[in-house]
Amino acid sequence: MSEQVAVAQDPGGVLRRETIPAREYTAFEMRKGQILRVISLEGKQCADVIAFNLDNLQERLHNARAVRLNCTYKPTVGHMLYSDDCNPMFKIVADSLNENFLGDSMCSEEMNFARYGVRGTRNCRDNLAMAVKPWGISKRQLPGAFAPFMSVSFAPSGETHITDNQARPGDYIDLQSQMNLLVAISNCPQNLNPVNGFNPTAIAYAIFEPSNY
Repeated sequence: MSEQVAVAQDPGGVLRRETIPAREYTAFEMRKGQILRVISLEGKQCADVIAFNLDNLQERLHNARAVRLNCTYKPTVGHMLYSDDCNPMFKIVADSLNENFLGDSMCSEEMNFARYGVRGTRNCRDNLAMAVKPWGISKRQLPGAFAPFMSVSFAPSGETHITDNQARPGDYIDLQSQMNLLVAISNCPQNLNPVNGFNPTAIAYAIFEPSNY
């Protein structure tokens, strides 16, 4: 394991740490001010992150609000992620790669069939639905996902294309919660395009207090 990975995994005073195997998912609660670090352990792997106001689960992450308010599809340090009520949910406080995407959509059974003609695929939509089910949230209540480490190109014609994942082993992003949150992460299972280098691998996350940052 590289030195960069070791540093990314251990910021000090970690409250929670978990490795998410390839194609899997998790969900957890965070308190306002805590920092979530998401790590691409082996590189070339992105994550799909969604969030809900823990004190009002009807308020959800809304990427289109973040695009408008930050004036970018590719947020990095200093940018905020907002809810559908335009309340700040996360602030990006560190970003070793500067390659993230606010495109809102996520891979799903339906999307994979429409794009590739393939049925029965593992996908982020089903992962995230299973992750938040214990909180009484249904698949149709899922917001669009923020995608750390996802590379997307934009052509002058308006065309967009998923491009080769640029994440290096140990690349990470730190998100500071701006309210009490329910967070779910899907370790993206997609292997039909280069979003994960055609080879999904493990990611990790850690939660820690800002005093240990």
